[in-house]
Amino acid sequence: MALTIACASDQLVSVEEVIDRARRLGDRDDPNSLASLAPVLGALVNDRELIVRLLNRRLGGRVDGGSTALAQAIPLGSGKDFRLRANIWPSSADLTAGRVQMSEPRYDVAHDHNFHFLTVGYFGDGYVTEIYEYDHDAIEGYVGEAVELRFLERTRFASGRAMLYRGSRDLHVQFPPDEISITLSLMFDSPVLNARDQFYFDLQRRTIAGFGAHTDTARRIDAVAMAGHAGNGETCQLLGDLARRHPCRRTRLTAYEALARLLPDDALKIWERACSDSAPLVANEARARLAGWRGS
Repeated sequence: MALTIACASDQLVSVEEVIDRARRLGDRDDPNSLASLAPVLGALVNDRELIVRLLNRRLGGRVDGGSTALAQAIPLGSGKDFRLRANIWPSSADLTAGRVQMSEPRYDVAHDHNFHFLTVGYFGDGYVTEIYEYDHDAIEGYVGEAVELRFLERTRFASGRAMLYRGSRDLHVQFPPDEISITLSLMFDSPVLNARDQFYFDLQRRTIAGFGAHTDTARRIDAVAMAGHAGNGETCQLLGDLARRHPCRRTRLTAYEALARLLPDDALKIWERACSDSAPLVANEARARLAGWRGS
């Protein structure tokens, strides 16, 4: 389950020290290994000038001719397969007044992530979050699919606490804090997880409600779908390779759809080949396409 870790510390570390510790971490798919970074991330919270320095650099951009725009997610540093950033969480009053813009994912929307991440409270009273877990291997991955969700806890995410979220396992829904708040997060990339979708969930119906629109997976699928409308012989070969080998099941399905669109005379054979795909999402859709084809 998602881990809540006490990480209050009287020590002080720098961003560079956090990056170095993350770089030397062992198994990044092991929750205990990831949780071992909670104390050092908690020690970074003691740098009370960290965000002030970032804000001052942004404000100084006006003098230097640069941009003063501030995103909700502020990069702090990165390594080969991880990122450290600060996230700004506006209150309802901030959003209503238009003082801070909210990017994806929005409040009140249950979602998972296709990466592991460790996050700590840095500033403010913190947002309220409800946390659930699900079995990614037990679902096909289509909108409207029923998902067995297990409620874990409802908590306010304030300073002195760290939360570890497992990619494609833990999901949560966040509610606005009473005052603007800031968290610091370490996000760990994994080729297996990054190839998956980020899901939105309908908690009342216990179903998949949609897909994250601002992930690498979503952008890749958009490109594959577009290739089905404007492609050549090389495009068909590339789509065939994606359909056979890509680890993301929705990418494979979209590649079959694009290939069938580009090669309508071969569509029957394409969907017959898709029936042997290891993912029920792809194989079941292929069988449905063939049933519709033969029934028409």
